Amino acid sequence: MRVRRWVSALAAGILTAGTVSVLSAPAAIADPADCPELYVLAIPGTWENSADGQVPGMLSYPTSGLGSETRVQLVGYNATAFPWETGGSIYGKSKAQAVANAEGLAITMTNRCPGTKIAVIGYSQGADAAGDFAAEVGTRRGVIKPSQFAGAVLISDPRRTKKDALIGPKLTGEGNGGPRQGGFGWVSDRTFTICEPGDQYCNIPRDYYVSRIAGYLAETSDPNPDQLGQYQAEAWAIVSELVTRGGPGALVNELSNEKARAQIIAFNRFLQSGSHGDYARFQVEPGVTALQWAQNYLAGLA
Repeated sequence: MRVRRWVSALAAGILTAGTVSVLSAPAAIADPADCPELYVLAIPGTWENSADGQVPGMLSYPTSGLGSETRVQLVGYNATAFPWETGGSIYGKSKAQAVANAEGLAITMTNRCPGTKIAVIGYSQGADAAGDFAAEVGTRRGVIKPSQFAGAVLISDPRRTKKDALIGPKLTGEGNGGPRQGGFGWVSDRTFTICEPGDQYCNIPRDYYVSRIAGYLAETSDPNPDQLGQYQAEAWAIVSELVTRGGPGALVNELSNEKARAQIIAFNRFLQSGSHGDYARFQVEPGVTALQWAQNYLAGLA
């Protein structure tokens, strides 16, 4: 009887302690009432600046009409490529500024509104920056966790690879800036790339080494020490492919007047074609343009 009473008393104590613990547990703190469900960071392309804070140029349509639960934020940055531009900086420094500004906005929002998910969309240089942002999140080097990341749309990404989730027709080339080593990691299933087949920024033939070297130099024009491994990997890939295709003689041929001239002519045709700015008409699915697809995707994340 004594043992039974002792067990009963112990059980009652446990239940009482459990009840007290439950009753005294702190209540979950809700996000402020004005927190959006989805926070979309829009990074425009080179020279697509905005004086009024509105999303300019190519991204204005896909970031409009996304619903009351979504807030769109323009990511301001120099958006320049050459140091002689007014207020300009070299491409690498301009892109790094875009990535840093996007990260600052993301961490400020998630600190205040932990339940808000972050999405990003970028075009051209902005897609380059948006892709780097997504890659850092996906490889757990970013300022937010993969679980806080809703998705990304990269339009004309100079670092597009064949491994990326492509929306639209299959392509034979890749971006002229070289790949992101490690890809998008944990957010690969939420990061989509769109490239018009004639757009040489995101679809350059692999044997256009002059163009690839130019893209490599742009990417490394303001080197980030954290990405040293990526720079080395791309440089080695270019050299390795040249050697594999015919040893040192292949490099000489690649830089010959005839081969270089052919690439310059092709690039001029690309610029004249307007394909880099044709995403409002380029159909990724029957009856669905690239910008419509991007808008639909973002609208479905909230």
